[in-house]
Amino acid sequence: MDTNIDPQVQKELNTPLADPSGVNAEDAKFLDLIISLINEGKINLYNPDTLINHSFYDTLSSQNKGKADLEAFNVLTSLREIKGLFDAGYRDTYQMQNLVESVRHVKERIEADCGDIFII
Repeated sequence: MDTNIDPQVQKELNTPLADPSGVNAEDAKFLDLIISLINEGKINLYNPDTLINHSFYDTLSSQNKGKADLEAFNVLTSLREIKGLFDAGYRDTYQMQNLVESVRHVKERIEADCGDIFII
């Protein structure tokens, strides 16, 4: 049994599916903010501490700091995926839309509980 896949077929399978409507306006604005903060060096994709708004974070209880730290790590993982898709030219894809929306919802959820923790 031959398990090799034609390279062209593999390339097509690995290409994120384009969303004809593109990223919605709210998420496009959020995506632009994320990319600009990364490109300006304000967010280091391998340092979760760079996501933290320390002027607010430093006033939190230990429990809320723990929540923020955990979420910062998780959000940063998604931001690396977003940056990779963006750099590869896959801005208007379903995958990008889902990632950006997911990060925005996580940010909104944790900030509803703990306050303005993130710089995004």
